[in-house]
Amino acid sequence: RLMHIYEVIVVAVFGTDISHFVVAKNADNAKKIILDYYSTRDDGIRPTVTMYDLTTKLINLINYIDEVMLG
Repeated sequence: RLMHIYEVIVVAVFGTDISHFVVAKNADNAKKIILDYYSTRDDGIRPTVTMYDLTTKLINLINYIDEVMLG
């Protein structure tokens, strides 16, 4: 099965939006990867990131005609 690149955005949890770029089979899996990332770094002080704090955008590689850094 093909993998895709997703931009997963944590919306306003830390006072601003934070983007992460993830290679995943689908948008839900991309969100789960980010949730796992934040849950392993939960220090009890910073806000907890939930599925409701995340939005995804599929990165269409056809739109890029040159090399680019994603992240």
